[in-house]
Amino acid sequence: MTRSTLPTAAALAVAAGLLLTACGGGGSDSSGKIQTSATASPTASASSSSASPTATSTVPGAPVFDLPSDITTKFEGFDSTDPTKKAVLTDATYAASAIIEFEAKTYTTETANFKRFWTGAKGAEYADSIISQGKDGNVITGTYHYYQPVTTALATGNVSVNYCEDQREGYLKDPSTGKVFVTTPSLNDFRLWTLDMTKGAAGDWQVYGYKWVKGAKSCETA
Repeated sequence: MTRSTLPTAAALAVAAGLLLTACGGGGSDSSGKIQTSATASPTASASSSSASPTATSTVPGAPVFDLPSDITTKFEGFDSTDPTKKAVLTDATYAASAIIEFEAKTYTTETANFKRFWTGAKGAEYADSIISQGKDGNVITGTYHYYQPVTTALATGNVSVNYCEDQREGYLKDPSTGKVFVTTPSLNDFRLWTLDMTKGAAGDWQVYGYKWVKGAKSCETA
């Protein structure tokens, strides 16, 4: 899939901590590939969403994401029997979903969901980059798959979450004509994300730092 260039994220402050699940480490990249993440309710197996708006209606206070019907998201493994880990993983899916929502339409201001799950200077910088990219007139469409989440407790009391993203069926679309810019699948469609998250005053785990690696071999699937 193709898309406008995102700014390179600053290196995350990652402290030594306790590894809780599975997948590996990071870097950052700016490219013509779309960098996004998703919507919907996390489960131990894949979950998907294609309706607009959509939400985890069984969870009190869960966000509602306004997504077009031509976008599908899938999450695998974003669950835990440990309440704290479960909360972090759930909010990581919401943070990813907030990006998808932001890029599915053209916005001139930060969306409420993005503001809820992204914070600080890096959150503001990312929001500005998405708004800037939207000025080219294109939006995203297709399927986005997220899997192999890993949580690591940081020495600061915050948490780092790594996960993979498969964008092989995610594309840019011209909303005025409906034309989808289909690209040939490649290793570059696999991304490894790292989100540094902190618990906000309202109780949500929010992203205060991020990075991603394009062409992550460790994320490649058949």
